[in-house]
Amino acid sequence: MKVIVIGGTRFLGKAIVNGLLTRRHEVTVVHRGRTALKTKGVKEVLLDKSDRKAFGALLSGARCDAVIDTILSADDLRFAIPSLKGGIRHYIHCGSTGVYAPMKYIPAKEDDPCNPPPELGGFGTKLEQDNVLMDAYRQQGFPATSLRPTNIYGPGDVPLDIWGGRDPELHRRIVRGDEIIVPNDGRALLQPGYVEELGEAFCLALDNKESIGQIYNISSERCVTLNEYLAMMMDAVGSSSKVTHMPMEDLIASHPDYFKWPAGLNFVCEHMCVDIGKAMDQLGFAPKILLDEGLRRNFEWMRDQGIVKY
Repeated sequence: MKVIVIGGTRFLGKAIVNGLLTRRHEVTVVHRGRTALKTKGVKEVLLDKSDRKAFGALLSGARCDAVIDTILSADDLRFAIPSLKGGIRHYIHCGSTGVYAPMKYIPAKEDDPCNPPPELGGFGTKLEQDNVLMDAYRQQGFPATSLRPTNIYGPGDVPLDIWGGRDPELHRRIVRGDEIIVPNDGRALLQPGYVEELGEAFCLALDNKESIGQIYNISSERCVTLNEYLAMMMDAVGSSSKVTHMPMEDLIASHPDYFKWPAGLNFVCEHMCVDIGKAMDQLGFAPKILLDEGLRRNFEWMRDQGIVKY
């Protein structure tokens, strides 16, 4: 199958491309050129989606079977859909499980009502993207699928830290054995998804035409508390850091320069736990890498990149 991947040079996009190549698909990666494309065996198109003339020409002239995108906004999708309609067999988009925050039910399912507030990270934009695609499917028959990953970790990027960001310094504190402050009581739930397995889910959706018109949660199978997440990171590097707890409001007040926009901390203190049963049943999605092993690999990658030293 001929597949265009929009945004496929790093982390999740790169994992998707690698999965497609393993399945012997013919892959073209469209990107801005800010990150070098190091994946062998793919075609490359340098293009900024904000250049509507060039973007429109690419889409309308695309000779491909499918498009997978990890970066397009709702406005981008509204622009792209008319150009692609009738020209492709499948369009797969990357959404986010952040749309469920704050959760009414745990674990969250794909048909749960969503109304994410700005103070939890602005995931309303991701919900709008899903709505654009599903409306196009229902009204025009556009062959859309949306996958909603949880926070992504693994080799290729710094994992989520316990303050709701991806700050290498907080991970360096763990490696050095410095004191670590956990927000609130540390019992908030989170459910990271290993990057290679999430990339695999996109390939599984592509292989299954029954996924068209559907939304899927993709993640690991189980969640952990923030306390246990920190303990696993400490075990991965043999850290002896002292762990203390502090109310979220006090943590923000004591680090005003760091928390100029505290949405990440607000979000990580929410319970984030999703049901991936639909993706497992319908797509054959089967995550196997346990969080402690995945975090060990993630810290080894950071060490190899010179981000942390241990």
